[in-house]
Amino acid sequence: MPTLYITEPGAQVCKADERLIVKKGDEILEEIPIIKVDQVVLMGRGVSLTTAALHCLTRRGVDIVYLTGAGRYLSRVVGQEHKHGKLRHRQALAVSDPAFAMHTARSIVRGKVLNQRTLVQRHAERAPWAGRALAGMDEMARRAEEARNLEELRGLEGQAAKEYFSLFRRLLRPPSGGGSWGFERRAYYPPTDPINALLSFSYSMLLRDMTTACALIGLDPYLGFFHAIDYGRPSMALDLMEEFRPVIADSVVLEAVNRPFVSLANFEAVDLSEEEAEKDENTPPRSGTQAVYLGKEGRDQVILLYENRVNQNVLHPATGDQVLYRYVFQLQAQQMAALLLGERTQYVPFTIR
Repeated sequence: MPTLYITEPGAQVCKADERLIVKKGDEILEEIPIIKVDQVVLMGRGVSLTTAALHCLTRRGVDIVYLTGAGRYLSRVVGQEHKHGKLRHRQALAVSDPAFAMHTARSIVRGKVLNQRTLVQRHAERAPWAGRALAGMDEMARRAEEARNLEELRGLEGQAAKEYFSLFRRLLRPPSGGGSWGFERRAYYPPTDPINALLSFSYSMLLRDMTTACALIGLDPYLGFFHAIDYGRPSMALDLMEEFRPVIADSVVLEAVNRPFVSLANFEAVDLSEEEAEKDENTPPRSGTQAVYLGKEGRDQVILLYENRVNQNVLHPATGDQVLYRYVFQLQAQQMAALLLGERTQYVPFTIR
């Protein structure tokens, strides 16, 4: 169990000898040897961690991550930061080099589009529309390689994403109990339907893992090439995450919906004013808009699917070894670090077939 998720309201993580004890009142929910835990994720209101557990985990270098109930990142507690100052200095110089940034960003976008293509090919099941759609995605990957500047590349990536999600919608089976998922397009904030809620939740978990990979290697997660650098935006983590969106998060959503592991009953609508009040009590809430989120049962199910996915073995083309997807995240971050240090000439995205 590399990642321990705490989602039960009122639950608290305590330390007893060399074990973590998850308790709710006097009831023990779970006991885990500390040596088996790489990360603790506290999700939603009413979950907590004792001071003894906090000190033990940070001394051992175990990440402690706080997320909202909807899965959005809030904060992270870590022990001593990575000491690779030379790498971060090179990274800061590289993001200011337009030619270097553009060369790397092209590879990132191409890898994402190719993995989106593979996902569609795997799930289309020889649908009559598949051939034309796949050819269009091949063309989009080629155009990304030929983009002349970041603005053009970001425009192409946005167009590719729009077309991809129109295809993604065709891969979804109807809810098992009847009705409709109501998914028309990708809506980032707020999620307006169950599929967008699933996508946002899965992307939040993936971003958390990619931010951790950056920290482990010594990269600054806030200095990236493709995503614009802005306050509070983990641009490098988002850059590295792009090629894994279809491979990990989108695959989890399709599995959750199509097998099915979730139903319409697993989702709840929340007035946006409540959501914004939780996010910032000093911001006047907007009213009249509803956001759709996973309920606790649905969250727990998707967390299980996500963990199963990232702990699957996959052949890594660079090493020729069978490794966990979660370790592939670190290998890609290592490759980015090698590029920045001048040990490589190109970033090669991880792609599936």
